[in-house]
Amino acid sequence: MPKGGGKIDAARAEYIRRRTNGEKVNLRELAEQMGLAPSYVRNRKNKEKWDEVIPPKKRGGQPGNKNSAGKRNAAGNHPGAPPGNKNAEKDGAYSAVLLDMLTGEELELVEQTPLEVRAALEHEMKVLKFREHKILSKIADYEAAEEGALYLNAVTEIDGKSGTTMRFSDSAFKRVQSLQEALYKVQGRIVKVTDSLRALEESAVRLALERERIEIMRMRESGSAEVDGVDADELSEVELEDEIVQKQSGGGVAGRDAKPGQAAPG
Repeated sequence: MPKGGGKIDAARAEYIRRRTNGEKVNLRELAEQMGLAPSYVRNRKNKEKWDEVIPPKKRGGQPGNKNSAGKRNAAGNHPGAPPGNKNAEKDGAYSAVLLDMLTGEELELVEQTPLEVRAALEHEMKVLKFREHKILSKIADYEAAEEGALYLNAVTEIDGKSGTTMRFSDSAFKRVQSLQEALYKVQGRIVKVTDSLRALEESAVRLALERERIEIMRMRESGSAEVDGVDADELSEVELEDEIVQKQSGGGVAGRDAKPGQAAPG
C-alpha cells in the first residue's frame, strides 16, 4: 500500500469539498485530522493539482451563504417588479418597443409615421428644423443671462450623520457650449437630409426626361411626333431634349446651351 494509504484520498476529497463550498482550508489542520504529515499533504496537493479540479464559483452567493437572509431586497424575499415595470428607465432611447404594449395614443403616433422615402425625409426635416429653432432660442437665452449666473445641474444627498447635500451647477457659458455641440449635429443632419431630397428630385427629373425622350423618339420613328407644333423629324436629338426640359419646367428653364441667369438661345 502506498504511503498514506486511503487517508490521502480522504484528505483530497475533504479539501475539494470545502473549497467547493467556499471555505478556506488549513492544510496543517486537515493533515492532523487525517493522521498525516502536513508536508506530505502539501506535496501531494501541489503534485496532483487539487485546486484545478475545483469547479468555478457561480455569480451571487455560494451554497450555504446566508449573508442576505432576512433582507427585504434580497432575491427571493420579494415578488419583484410587476411585468412591464420601467422604473429603471431613464429616457427610453434604448427601451424595447412592442406594439401590443403601446397605448392608443402611442400606437396612433406610430401609425402616422411616414414610410415612403420622400415623406419620411420631409418629416425628419421638419423635426430637425424645430430642434434647430429650440436650440438657437436656448442659446440666445443663456447669452442674454447676467454675468456669473449659475444653473442647477444636479443634487446629490450623502447619507450619514451630517446629512450632506451636494449641488452641482453649470455656468451660462458651459451650457452654451453644450448647446452649440448639439446644434452642429442637428445642422449636419439637416445638410444630409437636404442632399437626399435634392438627389430624389434630380432622379425624378431624369426619369421623367428619359421617359418623354423615349416616347418622342418612338413617335419620331413612326413619323407622327410633334413638339409644340414642330415636326420631330425637323429637330435634332439635342434640341428634342431641350424642348422636353422647357416643357417640364413650364418654359422657365434655360436650354442646354444657356448660361446660368440667361435664357436659352432662340
